[in-house]
Amino acid sequence: MWFVFLAAFLICLFWKRFSLLLGFFDGLFLAFMCFCFLPVLLEGEFFWINSMLLVLGVLASSLLEQKTNNFYYGTQKYGLFHCTVFLTAVLVFYYVEIKAAFLFSLLSGLFLLVACGGILPEEHNAKRKMKLAILGMAGFLIGILLIFPIE
Repeated sequence: MWFVFLAAFLICLFWKRFSLLLGFFDGLFLAFMCFCFLPVLLEGEFFWINSMLLVLGVLASSLLEQKTNNFYYGTQKYGLFHCTVFLTAVLVFYYVEIKAAFLFSLLSGLFLLVACGGILPEEHNAKRKMKLAILGMAGFLIGILLIFPIE
């Protein structure tokens, strides 16, 4: 199901207002990270090591983002970057054993930063930020409903 959302977003990259859809997509991505990826990563005997590596990953990603001028938010290049990061996270989750993989703790810091940065980017005006935040919240809620369906 995550691949379907990724494919739909890739198609929408060529839509004129795809940057608004990026907020919704990042809300889905954040739900995936919070309720699928991180619980598996942080359970078990390596909790403290993985937690510290996760924080280091967020800090390193934040420094990288500042050096690259926020990856030029709102461009198709930025959207492709988000798609690549989300695809990497989904592939890691489904196809790689991540319970003791310390590299994935560092990568998850990048994943979290990308998902959160798309919902509330720094360089937009207040009205645009509010639209992105609302769409991000809608994506997050739909992501929760997809992960935990109502029976």
